[in-house]
Amino acid sequence: MSSLVYEFPLNEKCRNYLRLSELLKQIEQCRGLNAPGQATALFKALLDALELLERCDLRTDLAKDLEQQNNKLEAWAQVPGVDAAALKQFSQKLESISQQLPRSARLGQTLREDKLLSAVRSRFAIPGGLCPFDVPQLHHWLNQPAERQQQDLDAWVEQLSLLQQGLTLLLTLWRESSQFHPQRANAGFFQDSAEQTDMIRLRLPSDQPVYPVVSGNKYRFTIRFMPVGNTDIGNIDFELANIK
Repeated sequence: MSSLVYEFPLNEKCRNYLRLSELLKQIEQCRGLNAPGQATALFKALLDALELLERCDLRTDLAKDLEQQNNKLEAWAQVPGVDAAALKQFSQKLESISQQLPRSARLGQTLREDKLLSAVRSRFAIPGGLCPFDVPQLHHWLNQPAERQQQDLDAWVEQLSLLQQGLTLLLTLWRESSQFHPQRANAGFFQDSAEQTDMIRLRLPSDQPVYPVVSGNKYRFTIRFMPVGNTDIGNIDFELANIK
């Protein structure tokens, strides 16, 4: 039976990590510009990422979290049978990115100075604001050869490359190291301690007609399962993983 995994951040730092990761994923999915509407979706994701980076500077937090994960890898190196060479290579990559992040320029600085992105950004708040008469620069760019467009796209995405590498490594380690444990929500309600927890992951059968709504703080979190349609909520069996 297939299952669905839901991820819920329990602090602002992790919330920003997941939002940026999702935006970077959307950028990668759209950067080929091989379907109608992908250009608008790409600019939207790129500018949303830029706005999020203006609100918070993630370099220090991300560097610290990568360093923390690297310290955990040193403990794994003592486990019998582990691939020491692969572990060392991965550890060196973590160390390299965690050292580069604090020394790098503020993320997205070059994107803020790009004239085309600035023109597009100023019109996004207007419904239908990307019409050719609103942003003639964009209309011109969309009719350039694919090679020219790809050069610009590669240059924009390159500005976020270090961030993307760091986030991908961190979230991959978090997800792969987390262990799911069976839990039960009585009458659709579950509560637990959130001490030192950055994110929780829930796993449910995909055919179960409920979805989780999570609220919490640094001390406790609650999960309330909501019905899809007119389904009655009884006791819900699910699996839970805490990421610290």
